[in-house]
Amino acid sequence: MSVEGAMREIRAIEGLIGPYEYEAYEARRVLTTLRDLKDALGKMDKERIKRVINEISGLEGLAAPYRGYGFVEEALLHAKNLLNELKKIVGE
Repeated sequence: MSVEGAMREIRAIEGLIGPYEYEAYEARRVLTTLRDLKDALGKMDKERIKRVINEISGLEGLAAPYRGYGFVEEALLHAKNLLNELKKIVGE
C-alpha cells in the first residue's frame, strides 16, 4: 500500500490546479474530489477510495477543454500515477 505515494500525487495536482479553483468549475470539482480522497485515505475507507478511482478515471474528459496547457497535461500525468497508487491500496 502506498498512501504516501498517493498523497504525493494529490499534493502535486493540488499545486498545479489550485490557483484555478475559483476560475474554473472543473478545477473546483477536481479539488473537491481530492479533498474527499484525502479524507478517505486517512480513514482507509476502501469503498470511498474505489468511488474516487471512478471519478478520477473521468478526469481526462473533464480536462478536455483545457488540453494543451502545460499544467493541465502535468496534472493528468499525476492523476494517472495517483490512479496506480490507489489501485495498489484497494488491491485492484
